[in-house]
Amino acid sequence: MTASLPSTLLRLWSLTGRSPLDPAANWNHFFDPIGLILLAPSEKNHYWCTPINSLPFASTGGDGVHYGLVSDGDGFTDFSPVVMTVPMCDTPNLIVGANLREFLSLGCRFGYFALEQLVYDREHTLKEIASGRFDPEQEERERRLLRQLTEAFNLKPWSNPATRLGELGLAFGSTLQLPHTSESAA
Repeated sequence: MTASLPSTLLRLWSLTGRSPLDPAANWNHFFDPIGLILLAPSEKNHYWCTPINSLPFASTGGDGVHYGLVSDGDGFTDFSPVVMTVPMCDTPNLIVGANLREFLSLGCRFGYFALEQLVYDREHTLKEIASGRFDPEQEERERRLLRQLTEAFNLKPWSNPATRLGELGLAFGSTLQLPHTSESAA
């Protein structure tokens, strides 16, 4: 199973000192302070609105918000786009990276917990992300974890997140396979 997980995801897990295949590793809290609780691969990590062609790999720990790799039909690779699923929202899915590395770049200063605000308070959140600065309310531990990710993956903050999110939506939004629910059938 390890061979079927993208190398970038395995590298992210390696920073925690745990394996995603260890049953005790699910809900790995190493990156929890920055809103990136790593999830072991599982069918149990899906919500009513999670795309069925996605593999949830992290949660923010709040209101079911989670991030998943999107399959193109041939499994999950280092080139799989990343979807953010926000179950409490009317439009719960947003493509937030062409791949895991680009997604990590999106939150490399801002963190990942507040990215859900892209669906609630888009303009303000885009402005904060575009600033490229650390949140002044972040504790030193959070900044240290963000710097650790930045160094490990050679991340650079997005310079124009509004434009890039639009491009990602056009390029990958139609690839999301949404589950059939009684709400969507009505």
